[in-house]
Amino acid sequence: MASSSGSEARIGGVTDSLLDNRIEPITATDDEIREAVAGAHLSSFLPALLPALAHALGDDSILLESARPDGAMMRDESAGLTLEQTHEIRRITVDALIDVRDGIRSFDDEATKSGIAGDRLRRLMSFAIGESIDAAYVPLMREELSVTGDDLRAPTWHADDVAPDRSFPVAIIGAGMSGLLAGHRLKQAGVDFVIYEKNDDVGGTWLENTYPGCRVDVSNHVYSYSFAQRNDWPDYFSPQPELLDYFRTCADEFGVREHVRFGHEVTAMTWSDGDQSWLLEIGGVNGGSTHECSAVISAVGQLNRPNMPTIDGMDDFAGPSFHSARWDHGVDLDDKHVVVIGAGASAVQFVPHV
Repeated sequence: MASSSGSEARIGGVTDSLLDNRIEPITATDDEIREAVAGAHLSSFLPALLPALAHALGDDSILLESARPDGAMMRDESAGLTLEQTHEIRRITVDALIDVRDGIRSFDDEATKSGIAGDRLRRLMSFAIGESIDAAYVPLMREELSVTGDDLRAPTWHADDVAPDRSFPVAIIGAGMSGLLAGHRLKQAGVDFVIYEKNDDVGGTWLENTYPGCRVDVSNHVYSYSFAQRNDWPDYFSPQPELLDYFRTCADEFGVREHVRFGHEVTAMTWSDGDQSWLLEIGGVNGGSTHECSAVISAVGQLNRPNMPTIDGMDDFAGPSFHSARWDHGVDLDDKHVVVIGAGASAVQFVPHV
């Protein structure tokens, strides 16, 4: 459970229990429980609080219709809940947690370990968003929620089993979010691969963009890997250094970093029908070579190449100018008149700092 500031309020292990399936005793006092639940952010947590608690308790009776959000109003500041409903949700939660602490009720350890059956997951999620969810979305929800911590998209085959005598080297271009994932999947399947990265570290967009206020603009849970969740994000929309640290950690823990060739930029690719292979030309600070492979996965991204507009007189401007994706931290903007061209997501983030 998190406060509106994004910091986490821990209740004697309850938060960890709901997120990583550990059932630990609650040691907080009544007042500490009430304070933590009162800090649950309205739009981010309250609509999902009762369904999460129902799953942990194995008891759907707490899903009172009177506390169900209005799906049509969920994008409003109210998150689809009336003031009376927010009080009711917090009251139910506090009472349930106190009962668990006092031994009157208990968390369903087996349920949290075994996950949620499709029909029940659909009911819980439908309650959370205030409208019925189509059954076709259930597999996606199971993957994204990763309730049991299982990697539901992990390969179900291995190269040693399907083609033990065949060499099939793969080249991945880019070591950002997608490139690291591609490498992880190939490693799981026992496929030989190499990642070519033009920079000197992993992270892609989150390595190159360092403008003031740079942060993810969707929730951390959605932006991170479903099989590599964490519950200690410092903010609901975490800043660039936090995202970069996450992907660096994943590269290390997945054992993918050792497959990355840094300072290598793929400059050309040629396919040979006769050899049934690709020939890659490699440039960059550590390049100057070629590489032959059976398949290529492009993970070059789309947000790291600055697009400078053509504006008459731009070359004659005497002051400093730069693209936000190549922020010049050596320029002091204090007491300067600053013009920002463009009002997209990046501008929304750095203009308040300017």
